Amino acid sequence: MIQSIRNIFEHNTRLLGEMDKAIYYFRGQQIDMALGHMAKSIDEVRISIETIISNRDYFNVVDTESMLEMLKGILEAKKNKDFILLADLLELQLINFLIGVQELIISKEEIDFNEDSYRDNIEVLLNHSEGLEDSLREPIDTAKLLESGYRVEFTSCGLMTLAAENDGCQFYFHTNSKIQTEAFLLAKQWSQRERKHYHIYGFGMGYHIRELLALDPQAQITVYEADADVIKLACAFTDMKNVFHSHKVKVIFDPKFARMDEMLSNPEKEGDLLVHYPSYKNIKENKGRELLASGLPWLETIEA
Repeated sequence: MIQSIRNIFEHNTRLLGEMDKAIYYFRGQQIDMALGHMAKSIDEVRISIETIISNRDYFNVVDTESMLEMLKGILEAKKNKDFILLADLLELQLINFLIGVQELIISKEEIDFNEDSYRDNIEVLLNHSEGLEDSLREPIDTAKLLESGYRVEFTSCGLMTLAAENDGCQFYFHTNSKIQTEAFLLAKQWSQRERKHYHIYGFGMGYHIRELLALDPQAQITVYEADADVIKLACAFTDMKNVFHSHKVKVIFDPKFARMDEMLSNPEKEGDLLVHYPSYKNIKENKGRELLASGLPWLETIEA
């Protein structure tokens, strides 16, 4: 992927996350929050459209006139403070347009593994984790991981999702669509303004951790994970610096669930254990599943 196309791709990925948050807050009449997310992004929308126009040979199926009309409508609705229409235009026009651009790029490009980025992510994670030194110093063997049932795929928003197999079933860790939105909604459900420390099982690709940190930047977040291969794949295909830049997040590699058992037995622990359900599905040992059941109160309903 050439650099100019990569820039558009990464730019649009960020835009999709911001615009979906703006829509969420507009729908809930939290207009100040919505406009805050729009303020970060409206100039980026212009830049994205201008860059696509300047690369029209690559984006030959994108209608330039309709793009400009879309931007004009968004700016006019914002000027008129018609926040119902503005949310509609963002959701039905801008989001669909950005996803179409992302899918066009994905159809023309391949997933690339950047060795330098992977090593940078490993170093960042080693500085914010316990128990991963031996696992992360080993070279990543993508062929072996694929044989074990792991699969990494592009999503329509431009981020990577992860699929795995356990107990004869395949499952995804994150949506194939708008990952930032899914992660934001889960983090929003978990977030508690008065809470100072979150204990979470399941790192996945780290998206839900990043969104929880954005919602509650002063809190400490401890993430327990039993599968080192999942963490390696996150290092290979996401940007770890976005998760650990604040030094508020710590990952504990806990394959025997001893550290988590110790934490759950502590009468002074703050709040309940939070569980990323796809990571729960990835657990191979009964002990781990039994420990985590307390964090999924609806589990009996679906496993009865």
